[in-house]
Amino acid sequence: MRGNAIGARNGPHISGSISEAEGPRKAHLRFVQHAAIKPQAMTTREFLRSSLWSAASLLVLFTAGCHSLPRCHEAVQEKTPRATVKALESQHVIELNANGLLYDLRSGQGRRLITDAIGVTNYLQQTIWAGFKKSGRTNLLVFIHGGLNDRDQGLQHYLDHYQEILNKNDYPVYVVWPTGWRDTYLEHLFWVRQGIKMETVGERVFSFSTSPLMLFADLGRALFRLPMVIASNSRSDRETLIPARKLDGGSAVRDYQALVDEGLMVHIEDDYSRAGDRLIRDLSYAATFPVKYLSASLIDGLGQGAWDNMMRRTQTVYPARMNPQTRARLQAAISNETANVTAPATSGRRSRTRKAKRERRYSAAGLPGFFELLEQFQKTDPALTQVTLVGHSMGAIILNRVIRDTKMDFANVVFLAAACSVEDFSTSVLPYMREHTNTQFYGLSLHPVAEAGEWYLIAGDLVPRGSLLVWIDNFLANPVSEEERTMGRWQNLFRSSASGEPLLRRFYDNDNSKTLKSRLHFRAFSVGFGGKESMRPARYQWNKRPIARELEARCDNPLSHGEFTEMPYWLSEFWWPLSGATEKIER
Repeated sequence: MRGNAIGARNGPHISGSISEAEGPRKAHLRFVQHAAIKPQAMTTREFLRSSLWSAASLLVLFTAGCHSLPRCHEAVQEKTPRATVKALESQHVIELNANGLLYDLRSGQGRRLITDAIGVTNYLQQTIWAGFKKSGRTNLLVFIHGGLNDRDQGLQHYLDHYQEILNKNDYPVYVVWPTGWRDTYLEHLFWVRQGIKMETVGERVFSFSTSPLMLFADLGRALFRLPMVIASNSRSDRETLIPARKLDGGSAVRDYQALVDEGLMVHIEDDYSRAGDRLIRDLSYAATFPVKYLSASLIDGLGQGAWDNMMRRTQTVYPARMNPQTRARLQAAISNETANVTAPATSGRRSRTRKAKRERRYSAAGLPGFFELLEQFQKTDPALTQVTLVGHSMGAIILNRVIRDTKMDFANVVFLAAACSVEDFSTSVLPYMREHTNTQFYGLSLHPVAEAGEWYLIAGDLVPRGSLLVWIDNFLANPVSEEERTMGRWQNLFRSSASGEPLLRRFYDNDNSKTLKSRLHFRAFSVGFGGKESMRPARYQWNKRPIARELEARCDNPLSHGEFTEMPYWLSEFWWPLSGATEKIER
């Protein structure tokens, strides 16, 4: 794909190129900047034509699927036939419904739900564990995708990457759970009231009859919160304009540099945003401003219910840890309920039946059953030497629940743009890290400028700027303190805690082993399409001594929230670019 040449008079030349030798995975955008543009020297018609042409060119490139920056690694050249991929699906994918029950993905089973505990155990042994043993691998990698993924999108992660992961001696297991906006919003609208899922006939009549009121309330929220949505998003947009060392007095940058000097494993890469690219973004922002904030109000009104229900599903797909004691207690309760099934139908009887439904669902929950089995195998089977957990966005919220409950050892825990709160991370992962002194943690984030300035060209730049994490902090969630903002945003890690220290500094408290300093890794990637010569002045950088790097050296560098799952998230060099204990990242 290659754009036609545009004269300097008509603005920046934007072209995308795909080298046949590199293949489609290494395609990326190349921006060639011509002579500086002085809008006042143009006629109004010329200026608008130039702006529209630039925006249209970017839109074409985006929708054509070009990657923003180069890839470091070649994709798998020989793709496994799709029929084989589908046949192997049950050995690599754990698919759950909204109640946490497993789908049987084996051929000929028609995706039936597995509704009993023994069936769950047998299924996992015959599929996931049998596939692992047959593969000859010793390391197992569990990946959980984030929100706003329907089934096809969830499965696409497996289809895209499982072969590459296998080639690196890891056995991939993908957890697919339902987080599409439509389904979660409809469940909020019709069947969930104040955290309670309506299950009996009477409850369902009530929830269905009140659904118009729920819709009216959501639309009212969209209308009356519009001023606050505009204010919150404008504040985030400001972060893309003000130099990092001047934003909020530069305190975050100074705190970061002090932590680096202490030797903590924190690192942010530099800003390579180019003037021509920023001009196009600014013009597009100005042109779409009115529609942008109208759409923001609708996202706020109709999106919060969906977000709340996605949060609810992080609990239903992993309700709690399963162990032999819990299983025995539930089995006894289920047996007692079965014995009473012939009792007269009373209101108390109906209550017990509803209770029994939940007991049965919990006993057959697929994800707790998987980790229970995994814990047993880790203790008894020497073939399994290492387990790595990778969670993207809301997947990190589920992993927090797993880590909080588990008794097993994980070699690596990797959060990609985590949507969990700082507080959730502090009460789940940090206690685990203090107890398991061989586990390494990696928290990966976008550059703050990329985070706050993410724009959605596929939507014509008509929705508010900012990544999903920005939307969560600004209007989808309701954080009541700094600790309740999203942990995956680099800026949030350096907000002041109650003591005045950055929140990230508190992660290292109560470290009796004195090892967290070398086991907690926090990394933010660079931003911008420019090369070495385009690195912005020092006042825009977080590092004391920024070191300019060539474009090719910034490969595998996500610039948007969703792009994390297109990166080689299974490679340790992606988590942290240098692996030696004595090596340091250039700062």
